[in-house]
Amino acid sequence: MELGACAGGVVGASLEAKMEALRALGYDFIEPAWNKEEWPVLGAGFGAELRALGEKTGCPVRSAIYGGFPDLGLRLADPEALPRELDILNRALETLAAAGGDVLLLPMWAGANERGYDDRYIEFLRAGGERAQKTGTQLAVEHIPGSKYRNTAAQTFRLIERTDHPRVGVYFDIVNVLHSGEEPVAAARMVAPRTKQYHVKDHKKAKRPLEAQPLVEVREVMAAAGFKGRVAVEMGPREAAEPRTNAHLEEAIRVLHAHGYGTPT
Repeated sequence: MELGACAGGVVGASLEAKMEALRALGYDFIEPAWNKEEWPVLGAGFGAELRALGEKTGCPVRSAIYGGFPDLGLRLADPEALPRELDILNRALETLAAAGGDVLLLPMWAGANERGYDDRYIEFLRAGGERAQKTGTQLAVEHIPGSKYRNTAAQTFRLIERTDHPRVGVYFDIVNVLHSGEEPVAAARMVAPRTKQYHVKDHKKAKRPLEAQPLVEVREVMAAAGFKGRVAVEMGPREAAEPRTNAHLEEAIRVLHAHGYGTPT
């Protein structure tokens, strides 16, 4: 099982510096976020640059967070929006494939829940799944507890079931499940057959550190369902002010190794 970390939680002056820091700590990959400011550069050329950085540092891009998914349902109310939205998604998938990655995280956050959202999201995800098929990539929807639409793992899973595309699945997050009031092992058991990747992190609200999460139980549930994917740490620095360090990620990988994740060095 490969272990990575979200780029936003890594201390470093550049993406290359963050990759180097992660590799030095023993991580296998980095998960960047592609928000609106990155969209103009998305495409195979940018992906090739990322692949070169991954080869140089030994810490490749294997997954990425797509910042175009939040509030997608609202934008799709415009009947002319679907081709535009799929074009941006497709360029993100082309970037990911060229970089050597294959899982694109879609954060399910919406500021509203209007009539027709299910139909809009399913149409988009099925069309996106076809584009993922062509690029050798996968779409993974992560539930966000603060969303007004499909804000639990169960609700998001039911949407994925209705979408029913082999390239569209779930990005599981243990702490997001706790935030939404679900039992994490039961939720993992439900979504495991369609899980593409998952996040681990501290539960800051409950002051519940990474080692207090049901890491072993979730890993065993996923393994029993045939999961052979990756796990990414989603944690920021512990220091409240500069100088900040990556001590949180050093501690996290020790905890994960102790709970049977990855390959200890």
